[in-house]
Formats: sequence, structure tokens, C-alpha cells
Amino acid sequence: MVEVAAGLHRASVPVTDASVVWRSGRVVLRHYAGGVGTPVLVVHSLVTRSWVLDLAPGRSLIGALIGRGRDVYLLDWGVPGAAEAGYGFDVYAETLMAAEEAVREHSGRPEVHLVGYCLGGTLALTAHAALGDGGLASVTAIAPLVDTAAAGRLGGVLRSRWLMPVLTLDGRGLVPAPLVRESFHWLRPVALRTARQTWRRRRNQKWRSVAGPLSRWVWEQTPVPGALLFDLVDYVRGNGLKDGTWTVLGRPARLESLNVPVLLAVTADDHIVPPSASLALVEGLARPPQVVRCPGGHVAMLTGMTLPRRLSDFLTAVEESR
Repeated sequence: MVEVAAGLHRASVPVTDASVVWRSGRVVLRHYAGGVGTPVLVVHSLVTRSWVLDLAPGRSLIGALIGRGRDVYLLDWGVPGAAEAGYGFDVYAETLMAAEEAVREHSGRPEVHLVGYCLGGTLALTAHAALGDGGLASVTAIAPLVDTAAAGRLGGVLRSRWLMPVLTLDGRGLVPAPLVRESFHWLRPVALRTARQTWRRRRNQKWRSVAGPLSRWVWEQTPVPGALLFDLVDYVRGNGLKDGTWTVLGRPARLESLNVPVLLAVTADDHIVPPSASLALVEGLARPPQVVRCPGGHVAMLTGMTLPRRLSDFLTAVEESR
């Protein structure tokens, strides 16, 4: 009722037209026409809805990359159902690899620039640290969770001995979407205030053009597969990527084995993945990554101009150096 009262359900998202060029179950690969060059595959987080990457005109990471002439693809994980309850990190890694191959086949290019956001960045790093970086031109990790000991309140909850993940599941084996939403609200309880502001400013079109879609994104969470939650708890409690003990499809994920250019994007105001939890990547890689510090928080960094500009410059530099 809150979203209806505030008019959040009327916010139109995403804003950029795309065509589906590949799918696997509920997972779809979207392509945005008009770009050229080595394709850029943007991988959304394993939770929440992907249109936060394409939120509003002038506030879209996808749109900014397209505007700079990039050939952009988006890996959208969709909304999990009972059939996906058993999908853990390994299944997501296999799906990522299949999507990368689909991008190479569709584009006719031998390599892909991989751009992962939040757990999408963590997945990109862990999968390729374990399975090799063949077919990659570069990796960009936006707020990835690397050092879970520095993961702040979220890490504290997942490490707590009082947390019993199985008790969070519904009859389908999923963490229900409302519970996911309230978990994010607990980390920073501003969603109701945002909804109230949206209602008060409902006739201010300029303000609503960004706040409306963002508020809708905050409220419209997706369920999380139970197996993914179990793996995430193990990942956080073991700090496996930082310590070199995490495995993907039975293979150890060694960050030092990544031998492609890496861009790491962080923000000081990130309340979900604090910058120190991401900056551990600098120590883990054999070749130092480029680091960009963006204004805004975990989500706001996606809607600003710093990230797309620095990302595009990085991709250009990678291509010019080859």
C-alpha cells in the first residue's frame, strides 16, 4: 500500500530499449543496439532488480555507456521461483560463463569487457579467478564484496551465530522478497522516509524522474534462492576469496591468477559494501587494478557521471594498449 499511496508503482523503468538475444530459464541476456567495438557485458547483482542500472534518462549507467558508443549487453537474473531455489554460486558462475559465450557469439568478437555490480562483481571475480580469464578483455568490479571481515553491518548479520538461514525460507525454498526488502531497510531505514518525500513531491516532475524509479526499486525486491543464501553465508563467514579458500565448481578461486586489466569502483558512502571490503582486491591481484572513488552511495554511484566516464576511459585505454 505504501508504494501505491506514494505513486511508486507508476515510475517507468527501465528507460532504454533492448532486445533479448539469449535466455536460460528466468535469466535473460539483453542487447542494446547501436554500439560498436569490443562488447561490454554488464552483470547485475545476484539480488534486486537489474533496472537500477538503467534508472532514468541521464541517470543510467547503461545509457551512459551506450552514449559513448559502447556495444552493451546486460545479464538480467530475473525473478527466481521454486525451480531456482537450489541455485547457488556455482550455478550462477556457470550461467555467467554461458552468457559470456553468448555475447561473443552474438557480437562476433573474441573477447568481452566484463562489468559486475555488487555481488555481480563478486561473481565475476570469483568465477574467473577459479575458471580462468580466457575470452576476457577486462574486468570492472563495482562495489564487490572481497574482504568479508570488513563488510560492516551486513557482514555482522551474516556471520552471527544467531542467524539460521533455513528459517528465512518460505515453502518454495526462497527468501521471500518482503524479507529481502526489510533486510535492506534495516541496514539504512530510509525507505519509508523516501516514500513520504515522494508523496509530498508527487507534482515535482524533475524530482520524481529519479526519486520515483529509485523508490520503486527499493520497494520491489526479488526473492533469493535458498542455496544462494547458504553459499553467501559460507562466503562471508569463511572470507574465502580474500584468504584463497573459496572454490567455484570445485576449483580454487585465486585472485592472483587474474591476468587481465581490472578496474575497481568504490564509494566512501557505501553502507552495504564498505570501501574497505572492496579495496582488499588491490592486495589480492598480481597486477594492481585501477581504482576509482565515486561520489554517492551504493546505488547513487550508478546514477552519477563519475563512474561511466571513468569506466569508458578505462575501456578505451585497455583497447588502445592491445
